[in-house]
Amino acid sequence: MKIRTTAAAGIAVATALALTACTGGASSPGDSASDGKISGSISFQTWSLKNDKFTPYFEGVVKAFEKEHPGVTVKWIDQPADGYEDKILQQAGSGELPDVVNLPPEYAYSLASARQLVDLKKESKILGDYVDGGVGAYKFDGLDGSFGFPWYLGTELNYWNKDLLAKGGVTEPPKTHAATLDAAAKLAAAGVQTISDVPGPKSLQIMVSDQGGKLDVYKDGKFVFNTPEAAAIVQRYTELYKAGAITPEALQNAGTANANVNNFNKGSVAWTTSGPNYIDKDVSVNAPSILPSVEATNGFGNPPLFVQGISVSAKSKNSATALAFAEFLTNTKNQIAFVKLAPGFFPGTKAANEDPSAFTETAKNQMQGVASGLAASQMNKARMLGAPKFTEAMETYAKQQIALAVKGEISAQAALDKAVEYAKQNLAG
Repeated sequence: MKIRTTAAAGIAVATALALTACTGGASSPGDSASDGKISGSISFQTWSLKNDKFTPYFEGVVKAFEKEHPGVTVKWIDQPADGYEDKILQQAGSGELPDVVNLPPEYAYSLASARQLVDLKKESKILGDYVDGGVGAYKFDGLDGSFGFPWYLGTELNYWNKDLLAKGGVTEPPKTHAATLDAAAKLAAAGVQTISDVPGPKSLQIMVSDQGGKLDVYKDGKFVFNTPEAAAIVQRYTELYKAGAITPEALQNAGTANANVNNFNKGSVAWTTSGPNYIDKDVSVNAPSILPSVEATNGFGNPPLFVQGISVSAKSKNSATALAFAEFLTNTKNQIAFVKLAPGFFPGTKAANEDPSAFTETAKNQMQGVASGLAASQMNKARMLGAPKFTEAMETYAKQQIALAVKGEISAQAALDKAVEYAKQNLAG
């Protein structure tokens, strides 16, 4: 199981407007989840989770909720992985959106724009129990409120090859991104390469946050990631490339997933980023020779957050029941039980992340245990990158332009300006 993201990274605004036209934008009795008793029947939909591993879990959660609320019935529906976006649109357009539904932030954005989802900030009294970054992932530019309970989450850590660091006289992993770039220059002088990826707008958000600033990708109806702070970081990469700190593959594979991890596994670079189960699931299997030299540290600044959540339909006929079930499904106890079945993921409540040993697998390697603890410790600091309107195609184009800047063919500012213009021209709706 993996955190799913859309290739388009968001449903078009035009679709949201069409949904509004079909279902009506004015408030209806179902728009408030705080009225009424917990009674009646509701539907609950997941995304490709009906299988031998997860079916007993969901059946148990439904049974426990129904036992707690006699007379209530919950119908569990699971949709296949392929075509889920289209199915959600079809359901919403026909007024048949399930009462409680598994939505990533990208899908929730368009439904929230069309007044299809309950504002949990207004209706739920326990939203503060969930990790801040997860709640923030369901807050959208131009909309008031928050529209999803964080459910299962992912993040990334920094991983270092201590042997390569030592060759360049770097005695411990850098603690900041700026220190990493300084170390990369020092390592390059000793013939050691550190970086095998170029930054895109999403990773630039992390880098700027590590400096104490903030970089928005999209704000107030505009793409705005072409800031002087972002350009300065890209310019530093240009200097490091000339110094030999960045691999040629970083430019050749700009926008290619996992290129940096693959180079790290070869033992050719000193630094990479990857998920919290990287040690046991990847390094020990695919690169055992470097395993003794690998050390994990927390991600920089506001590390990335990958989110799946649970939303409540604003058109539910039993809205109080729907909200109560969404809260029950995503409470600390049930979240811990769920992620125990999904190694590498983390629960969406603050309390659940206080003790990662309650849900993580027994580590096969000592550093894996360290990594799991580090990932749990940064969940409330992690933030979702990009924006619903910022597609993967936009991110890829931006990285390709930044690669040209790193190579010295265009300026850093020109690369970011071109990426912003491309995003503007290709904005759906």
